[in-house]
Amino acid sequence: MIPTILIVDDDKAFRIATLALLKDHGYQVHAATNGQEAQRMLGEGRYDLVLSDLVMEGINGIELLQWIKTELPETPVMMITGFGSIHTAVEAMRLGAYDYITKPCDNDELLIKIKRVLDERQKERELRHLRDAIEEKYRFGSIVSRNERMKKIFRLVQQVAETDVTVLILGETGTGKEMLAKAIHFNSARKTKSFMVITCSALSETLLESELFGHEKGSFTGAQKQRIGKFEDAHGGTVFLDEIGDVPLHLQTKLLRVLQEKEIERVGGNHPIPVDVRIIAATNKNLTEMMKSGAFREDLYYRLNVFPIELPPLRERLDDLPLLVEHFLQKHGTLTNGAVKRVSPAAMAMLMSHDWRGNVRELENVIKRAIITTTGDTIQSVQLSGAHTGNFKPYMPKTTESGEIPFKEYIKKVVFDAESKYLVDMLERHEGNIKMVAELMEVDRKTIYRKLEEYGIDISKYRHAGDAG
Repeated sequence: MIPTILIVDDDKAFRIATLALLKDHGYQVHAATNGQEAQRMLGEGRYDLVLSDLVMEGINGIELLQWIKTELPETPVMMITGFGSIHTAVEAMRLGAYDYITKPCDNDELLIKIKRVLDERQKERELRHLRDAIEEKYRFGSIVSRNERMKKIFRLVQQVAETDVTVLILGETGTGKEMLAKAIHFNSARKTKSFMVITCSALSETLLESELFGHEKGSFTGAQKQRIGKFEDAHGGTVFLDEIGDVPLHLQTKLLRVLQEKEIERVGGNHPIPVDVRIIAATNKNLTEMMKSGAFREDLYYRLNVFPIELPPLRERLDDLPLLVEHFLQKHGTLTNGAVKRVSPAAMAMLMSHDWRGNVRELENVIKRAIITTTGDTIQSVQLSGAHTGNFKPYMPKTTESGEIPFKEYIKKVVFDAESKYLVDMLERHEGNIKMVAELMEVDRKTIYRKLEEYGIDISKYRHAGDAG
């Protein structure tokens, strides 16, 4: 996009010459003869830079600058002044002007300064967009769930994000512990600072210690130079210690010091270094049992367990599965240029009856694989690994009674639950338009009406007044 510049000066000769110079160098340029005209033009359009004279009748340059800083604070201003008013230009910079240039202007100097301010503004805009994108990605509404247990967790996360306390996230592999940790960080006062992730099980004891705390030159074989650890590097931000249950006892003592004293000591170092970090830890292990066996320090556990959050496995919140499937279809639709749009009821029933030992991560991989291998716009079948094993308790729809039920009856109820949720989702998205829903589901309208009656769905809840089926 071509930058747009507004020149504000009551000197006609300067206005014409500068306007021509900037246009010759590819800028879009407009001109105002005084401060009042400039305010009107700034209120009517967007400008990437204002180039304003200091001394003008009516609203002078300082007053225009103050108005811009109040009304359009993201618009940079460069002042133009004579040699006798440089002290006023310096005062203008104190009030928020980006820079100043003196008359008569050196064209090369003017062009360099304009390029500098526009480049800096572009970088600020890109950084702001990046931060907005990060916040959008990790705000709670983007973590997909309609499950009541998960909604309670989100409320807890919202509350704890506003504090600075240590959080311990518990849950099986693939339940989204890192995503939740990022949501806490990016909704906290530390969101503009670093979010450092350490997977404690992925490194040897020596490498993990160096990664966390850093080391001094010559502190061990191969330490050829000083290295800053994650705790120092994340100063002011958040450190996420994933799989905290795999940290060796020796390092647990050093972690306890970070939590208690807010300081670290590099490997090979001999003086403490203060650090300001928030710690979020996560594990899929039973730390209580590890304490009993002596594999995990009791004092460290209670320091970490200030605010515990336990994420349920996917098999305990299968009411989220249709919503997650829809989310992953949209997220990974680009794999086939958006050709795959839905999952058939039969495939959904297969998904609903799987044990999901890999939880949400496994589901995402299954959907990605299905998108890639599907011909047409509907996933008719999915490739699932394993079966119901171990202590897995099959999902029982709310309509079932307690106790054992035949497998065929169980599958029938699962399909009933999946189909009804799928149909409700379609009705909500398309505002009760039966014709559109029938076309998208590739069935006739009679089938939809039959299903509405079968599931006891009131179509009027999804239609706007006056809409027809």
